Amino acid sequence: MSSSSFSPVVGLKGKAQWTVSSQHLAESFGNDGVPVLATPMLLDLMEIAADQAVRPVMPEDWISVGVSANLKHLKLTPEGFTLWAEAVVVAIDRQKIEFQIKVYDNLDLVGEAEHSRFCMPKQRLDDQIQHKRARLSAETRG
Repeated sequence: MSSSSFSPVVGLKGKAQWTVSSQHLAESFGNDGVPVLATPMLLDLMEIAADQAVRPVMPEDWISVGVSANLKHLKLTPEGFTLWAEAVVVAIDRQKIEFQIKVYDNLDLVGEAEHSRFCMPKQRLDDQIQHKRARLSAETRG
């Protein structure tokens, strides 16, 4: 399918949810003695919610990739708490989509972000990966 069949609209929403486990904690990322949600995991949940917002309007052979995030991690979340993210499309520039995202736990607004994703055919990503690997191989030989 071509980009003409890609038809996102402002207002699309996506959600993602999980329960915070040991793999999500800052301790798992080398921040010893900090048994709360790690900021990279907060961003991961946000990206999943944003992808879920545009997935229904993307051609089947397309993907979305994150290109930027302006993230605020506002409150701590301990292991065992439930987190959920809500992403809303707020702007569209061809294949680049802008989102506002909020993440909540059982008690608080935990984080918020402005996030951008680029939507494209999966084959384009595969080609870029192959090209970069070929460049590395050429540099290693030369």
